[in-house]
Amino acid sequence: MTVDQIVGGAIWIQLVILLAALVFGAFEGILVLSGRRRSYHTRRRMGMAVIACLAVIPLIAPYLVASPYAAHVNATDAIVAQVLNGNIRISAQDMTQLLAIKTDWMSQVATASSTFAQIVISGFAVAFVARGAYLILNIGRIRFAVQSGQVIHQTARCRVVVSPTVSVPFSTRGLWHYYVVLPDALLGDRAAVQMALGHELQHIRQGDVDAEVLLSLISPIAVLNPGFWFLSSRLRKLGELACDRAYLSRKGFDAHGYALRLLEIARTTSTAKNQPSAFGVPLVGRRIPFLSRRSMLKDRILEIAHHQDKPAKEAAVLGVFLSLLMASVVLLGAVSLAEPEDWSHERIMLSTVANLDRLNQLNTMAQRTW
Repeated sequence: MTVDQIVGGAIWIQLVILLAALVFGAFEGILVLSGRRRSYHTRRRMGMAVIACLAVIPLIAPYLVASPYAAHVNATDAIVAQVLNGNIRISAQDMTQLLAIKTDWMSQVATASSTFAQIVISGFAVAFVARGAYLILNIGRIRFAVQSGQVIHQTARCRVVVSPTVSVPFSTRGLWHYYVVLPDALLGDRAAVQMALGHELQHIRQGDVDAEVLLSLISPIAVLNPGFWFLSSRLRKLGELACDRAYLSRKGFDAHGYALRLLEIARTTSTAKNQPSAFGVPLVGRRIPFLSRRSMLKDRILEIAHHQDKPAKEAAVLGVFLSLLMASVVLLGAVSLAEPEDWSHERIMLSTVANLDRLNQLNTMAQRTW
């Protein structure tokens, strides 16, 4: 694999992430406009489908691009075809120059031959290293919390740990087991322990912990991509809202007491020092700078109160259908943004037309000189 291919692949991944964020935002907007704003399970399932697509696209991209259908959906070739058909008013020479600018820019980034390319490379390198160090720090905090705690209950899949190093309950996972980590200060309140356990186990059941680990692993590559932070912020918020609803739907649970305990535990987060903020799902959620201006906890409590008055109904079939449809759109968009291995018929025709235009200009200039 050449340096040009690596740079082209990195740019393609960033474009795919932006495309996935736009597709998810469009589908969410359709649900909201159709009166299904409170379909949190459906919207969360759609977000999970997008994250799953982003995780598998790098693995299946070579097969998708090499398929015979890839050439028919390539975005560049589609634009070139419109230029050749006269639907886009731009000359063949100008279009060729635009395509050449893209190639030259990628070559500059691959060779770091310009100041702008060096700034771009340095910015991504610094962000990648900083994000990687942040994740390593959080892995260390999780290991310290688990190793310094005591296992009070375990099953084949999950272990409940009481630790003195954390102040907010959270759930995470290792290679083989899930973990629910509780502060030792919480043990004096049996109802609070029951609430924290039920909430975090629900996160594990609905896949939020796996999604959080996957988002954390993807984040160094997409640390400067606004589409990634939009997706992660929405998925975390929808996961919390869906978890609250699923937890309170069981018999014998008091919504008012649940909301009060959420507020009480949230007061301790301001003084938390060794609390992990990656690779785990905390009880009170997490705020992303610049993307979560409103308090997630406030939205959760308002939704709890609203749901008690007017319970929302969701159709599981609709959620599966929309998830599959959106995954198909993202995969199709990823193939359309990929750089084709060989020149297509449209690119060859564009080059031919551009060369004929140049010859015509040269002949015209030669006639004028006579």
